[in-house]
Amino acid sequence: GGYTLDDKSELRGMFIWQSADADLVRLGDVGPSSLYAQYDDYKSFALDLGYRRYLQLSNRDIRLFGEGTIGVGFIDSIGVQFAAPQSNIVFPASNYYDQTAAFTYGLGFGAVFRFSDRLDFTGQFGLRHVSGLQTVDQFVGTGLEAVSNDTARLTFPVVVGLRYHFK
Repeated sequence: GGYTLDDKSELRGMFIWQSADADLVRLGDVGPSSLYAQYDDYKSFALDLGYRRYLQLSNRDIRLFGEGTIGVGFIDSIGVQFAAPQSNIVFPASNYYDQTAAFTYGLGFGAVFRFSDRLDFTGQFGLRHVSGLQTVDQFVGTGLEAVSNDTARLTFPVVVGLRYHFK
């Protein structure tokens, strides 16, 4: 959603839901056997607030814009199942990350193509950063502490859509 301040400025609010499937990951070795981890899927919900600034071209039906956003994301807890198949060992499933809130920021650039007085087509690309996840303490002293490093996410969203003007 957006609120027009003037012809060149807009305040924006976005609800963002993300989900990413988890893959089976080889972590290393346990004796003669490979150690694997199967994680739960990544799921998050976020509220981002932002400011968009338009640049009017000589063609009145096309407007370029740049925007910046900040917000907070709520990330579901993530569980993990460890297994060493060659040794016939399956460890009990456990929490790997606790549910947490994370800081978000983003930059975007795009264009608005006017279809009519009330309807526009929008295309946008940019980047969005979500800060790291909260780890659980049960892996302290196991040698797996470093696996939870670098949990921040940087994505490059491509957004297309239709906009309807109420006024």
